[in-house]
Amino acid sequence: MINIEICDTNPAHKQTITNLLQLYFYDTSIEDACDVEEGGIFSYSEEYLSCYWSEPDWGAHLIRVNGQIAGFAFISPSDVVDGAQELADLFILKRYRRMGVASKVALHFLAERSRAWTVVIFDAAHDAENYWNKLFMLPQLAVSRQLPHSEEDATVYVLEPNKE
Repeated sequence: MINIEICDTNPAHKQTITNLLQLYFYDTSIEDACDVEEGGIFSYSEEYLSCYWSEPDWGAHLIRVNGQIAGFAFISPSDVVDGAQELADLFILKRYRRMGVASKVALHFLAERSRAWTVVIFDAAHDAENYWNKLFMLPQLAVSRQLPHSEEDATVYVLEPNKE
């Protein structure tokens, strides 16, 4: 049996998250059409990344499996649905995939909703689309509506708050 932990982070974890981001960018480089810079790393905005520790309703979480770092989850306000939160990025190292880790993380954030949540899936991310479509079949993760993203080639899946 595996033990999955979803751990809050603080600015002291920024380097760990930054290192994991390189693996995430590598994994999504086909869909995102990203290239590495001359120094051999993918670029990112340090200012944007810092928002996960400095802005309200933003959060970076380390995912651990049996105590080992297995990935991360980013939470931020939705830029499409007013007042909603977004599961902005969910990354699991290949070693820990197909073990239910990502599903547990998604359920952790999305199953008990006091407000709307969004998940954005890029049109070119076919594996992500297949994964999320299976997850959205769960009754606790039923999608209320889908919207086209106004600035990206993506679909925004909206999960309305749970009824009390």
